[in-house]
Formats: sequence, structure tokens, C-alpha cells
Amino acid sequence: MPFIIGADIGTTNVKSVAFDLYGTILASHSVGYPIYYPHADWSEQDPEEILRATLESIRTVYKMCKKHGELKGIAFSAAMHSLIALDENGKPLTNSIIWADNRSADIADALRHSADGRLLYHRNGTPVHAMTPACKLLWLRQHQPDTFARAGRYVGIKEYIINKLTGKYLMDYSLASATGLFNIRKRSWDRWTLDLIGLDEAQLPEAVSPFHIEELPARNLLDLPVGTPLIMGASDGCLANLGSGAMAPDSMAVTIGTSGAARISADKAYTDEQMRTFCYLLDEKTYIIGGATNNGGVIFQWLKDALFAEWDYDTLFEAAAQIAPGADGLLFMPYLLGERAPLWNSAVRGGFLGLDIKHTKAHFARAVMEGILLNLYSIGKVLKEGRTITSLYANGGFARSPVWVQMLADVFGTPVRLNDTVETGSVGAAMMGLKAVGIIKDYSEVPLFTPVEQVVEPDARNHAAYAGLSEKFYQMALLLSELSQTSRTEPS
Repeated sequence: MPFIIGADIGTTNVKSVAFDLYGTILASHSVGYPIYYPHADWSEQDPEEILRATLESIRTVYKMCKKHGELKGIAFSAAMHSLIALDENGKPLTNSIIWADNRSADIADALRHSADGRLLYHRNGTPVHAMTPACKLLWLRQHQPDTFARAGRYVGIKEYIINKLTGKYLMDYSLASATGLFNIRKRSWDRWTLDLIGLDEAQLPEAVSPFHIEELPARNLLDLPVGTPLIMGASDGCLANLGSGAMAPDSMAVTIGTSGAARISADKAYTDEQMRTFCYLLDEKTYIIGGATNNGGVIFQWLKDALFAEWDYDTLFEAAAQIAPGADGLLFMPYLLGERAPLWNSAVRGGFLGLDIKHTKAHFARAVMEGILLNLYSIGKVLKEGRTITSLYANGGFARSPVWVQMLADVFGTPVRLNDTVETGSVGAAMMGLKAVGIIKDYSEVPLFTPVEQVVEPDARNHAAYAGLSEKFYQMALLLSELSQTSRTEPS
């Protein structure tokens, strides 16, 4: 029985999943790695640790599945916005500076409010924010000029791994479109942007189709057969839509993992006049439009670790489920890590509002869950402008929780469709791989890759309660964002 492997290089782990040609999972293996915080606002990872994790994950799954038959290929999904500076010999001059890194916040804020920033966004589709490699490069040029001058090449984590496996520097259109350096309409590195930063195109990987295939050479690091196809694949965010089945015009994918996002698909590029949304490529014919939040499941993890270490997650979920929508007036603004969409403000911070002596631990759990979902809804409302959304596809680790999923349906007032797996990055990568190697011509040929296992309907009364609360939440978010900007500009 032939099989294909989807390898998802995420923020905290790489997970490889082997599928047969009909979508049945044959095996999976995950290997984790840490994030380092050497200074305030810095978030980095060791590229060699992630390389070793990727090799271990893929090797393990291959060994578990080779008895089934021929490996048709390995297709990749990867987290967006990472940046590694390499010297002329390909040796890292920096760690992998990941999406959560905020060191370039001041540079990003100034650029975002300039004419150059608006042009950069509309050309490249990536909002001007500290997460983007474009702003990280400007920070390196200003604060580490020696490193900037020595860098022979800049890559993300997936490109680093692909180079170690093939000897080539290649970057798929999807990940390239999330750098802030790539023209999403021309599908090429944007000359105007590179000139603005002071970068030469030769310092960047070759931009290739997500369906591009490289064959593994002899004596490769994976110890796999010579000629095994490596399919470039796409970004984890874009593949979450494909892997969940959220590709129809009336559907939206909502992800709650470490971070979170809401996304829709389109056949044309779109950039927002208010610069609230991103526009990335899935492939040559499909754009994914949406907004990402820094403050997803990591905020609930903070709540548990900081305040409820004695409770497990199920206990917290059960406690939250006993509290009525609105948490008896306790409103949580989840901006502990600054924010991306729709505020795009690295300085904004949150907290609890309406705190009363009657509030219990269960209220705090409910309020934090609601705050995360209300923030996602503020993104979803932007995406719903001009289109009707009739179904949500939930993915990410918290899609396993019935309490979260019901709350998601209630907040959005829309049915939530659940797949039989939340590993949509690996699923989407495998589907793309099957198309790349010619086993399928269209994704509709493999419907069992994205089966809907359950549909969760919204509670009309709960949605009515959240309708008013969502407007209050958004107005408070705007106020907090404005206050954070004022405090940054006041003289000390």
C-alpha cells in the first residue's frame, strides 16, 4: 500500500503523519523543541534543534510505515515568518527569529504609519508588523550592522532544512508571501521592497511553486531511498484551510493553537484599505486572506500555569462550562503578547475588566476563553465584510475540547464543522503532495482526507448574549491600543 508523509514544522514541535492514498492515518510522530527568550521581546529557536527534530520525526514514521509499501513523497508544512541569517558558507549567524519575536516593534510601528509602509503592504500582502522578516531585516540593519553586512543569505526554518537535505536554497510561494518581501500578484521577490531594506535578491532563496519537487540525493540525512520526492508544500496557516476543507467561498477556518487565526480562501489577491488583514498564497491559483492573533492557546496555558497549577485542562474547561456567557460581567482582554490582527500593535496589553468580589476561579477560566474567542471574532467580522459565511472549520489543539468548540459556535453564531483530525497542516501538506506527484489532479478526488466528523450548532440565546459583548470588547480593544500608542510617545 503506497503512502505519503506530511511533515508539519510548527512553533513548538514537528509532527510527521503518514497517510495512505485515501486519507487513512497509518502513523504519526511528534518531536518538540524549545523557544528561547534571551532578551525582552526576543523569541528565538535553534535551527539545528529543529533540524534534528524533523529528521527524527520523519525517520520514525517512515520506519513504522515502510512495511505498507512505497513512500510516494514527503510534503512540508511550516510556520511562517521565521528568519535566519547565514554566512557565505551557510552557517547560521543568528538563531531562527520566529513569528512571536517583537524586537522590531518600534521599527514596524513607524513603518506601518508611513507611505512606504502602506505601499509595502499593498504590494506584498503582509501587514507591517514585528512578526515579518521584512521588519526583522530592518532591525538587523539598524542594530546589528555587522551581522547584516556579513549575511550571505537569509532563509526561514523550512528553507534551512530543505538545504540540509538537498543542498539547494528554495522557498515556496506560500511561505515567501508571508515574508513581506514577495509581490503576491507577480509571484516574485519585490524589487522595490528589497531596495527599501537594502537587500539583494541573490541573498534570498529561489522562489518556487508549492508543487515543486526535489529528489533526495544519495546518503541523505533522512537515510531514505535515493530519489524520494520532497514536495515543497506551503505555510501552516494556508494549509489549515486546505487540510480542514475550508476552501468554499462561504466557509472560514478558525485555528486555536499556540496562537490563533481566522482565514478564508479566494481566487484573487485582496489587500484591505485599513491594512487589517493578510493575503498569502496557498498555490498559484489560490489566496488565503485572514488575520492572526498572538493570543491563542498560549494565553489559556498562562492562566493555568500562573493561577491554577493544581487543575488540569479538563477541570478548567468543566468549570468554565458552568458559568453563563459573559462571565457575570468579567471581561478579559487577551493582549498579553501584543497583538496582530486586527489591531497590529505590538505594544498593546490586556487584562481583566469588571472584576468583582463575587468572581470565582471558574469565572476567570470562562472569561479567558471568551476573550480569546471574542478577539478571533473581531477578525472574523472583518473577513465577513462583503461575503456570507455559513460554516466554520475548527482546527488546532483546542478543537479537541467540546467546551471551546461550542463557545466558538455561539460567539460566531455559525455552525462549526470538525474533522476527524486537528492536524490540518500535515493533512493539507499530504494533499498537496499527492497533487504534485500526479496521483490526483484535484483535491476533490480525496474527500476522505477532510471528512467532517461532527457539526456543532450555535445556541441562539448564547449568540445573542455575545452579540452585544463583542461590540463592547472591540471598542475596549481600540481604546487599549490607543492608550498603548500614547504611552510609547509620551516623554519619560
